[in-house]
Amino acid sequence: MKSSLYFGEVRHQRKSPKKHAFSYRVFMTHLFLDELSEVFQKRWFWSLDRLNLSSFFRKDYHKPEHHDLADAVRLTMSKQLGYEVKGPVSIITHLRTFGYCFNPVSFYYCWNEEKSKPHALMAEITNTPWHERYAKCFRWDKKDQDKSKHSFAKEFHVSPFMGMNINYDWRFLGPADKLKVDMILRENKEILFTAHLNLANKELNSANMAWALIRFPFLTFRITFGIYWHALLLRLKGCKFYPHPKNSISTS
Repeated sequence: MKSSLYFGEVRHQRKSPKKHAFSYRVFMTHLFLDELSEVFQKRWFWSLDRLNLSSFFRKDYHKPEHHDLADAVRLTMSKQLGYEVKGPVSIITHLRTFGYCFNPVSFYYCWNEEKSKPHALMAEITNTPWHERYAKCFRWDKKDQDKSKHSFAKEFHVSPFMGMNINYDWRFLGPADKLKVDMILRENKEILFTAHLNLANKELNSANMAWALIRFPFLTFRITFGIYWHALLLRLKGCKFYPHPKNSISTS
């Protein structure tokens, strides 16, 4: 079984117009979608499409109107990348905690048949408080088996404290023993904001799954609270508020 857990840290740093930074510890699940029934089999506190302390519900993820999540992801990848994407699909995400799920971003990878190397990836972002979903797909950089870098202009309104005139620089390492995602946002060629996800891989076994729930019992609630708390702090610091533009591109 290739599915696993990742434990580590998320760091955000705003450099302009007001400085603001924070970090917090997290765990995320890395699930190969063809292994879902095996992953959750005989797990007391983990369930598939059933309420539990931690649970995976198909409707929480990309294009819930499609029964098969892997097929839905491959269809979106194929449409955006301009060729037929094939292979096993995995997702790195937060599951529901006590029935509540919120994912600022989930990462989907399409792999070779051996599940040893990704050849395409998709980031699916959920904005707050609008709860719109936006999917952005990339062909994995062939120059390096473990790393992939991508630059693009902003298309989707994520934060009410950032405008649309922003360019993104995203860098991915793994998923392997380590998973790193670096997101650098520039406005007028100056760095405005950075976000970093640094995680270490752990085996998906009873001990690690139990530790994840003990260490992070209310993780998704804490993430949502943290978003609103730091939004309040940014407002109090005097950061400009940007209303939702009508021309945002949203996919669900």
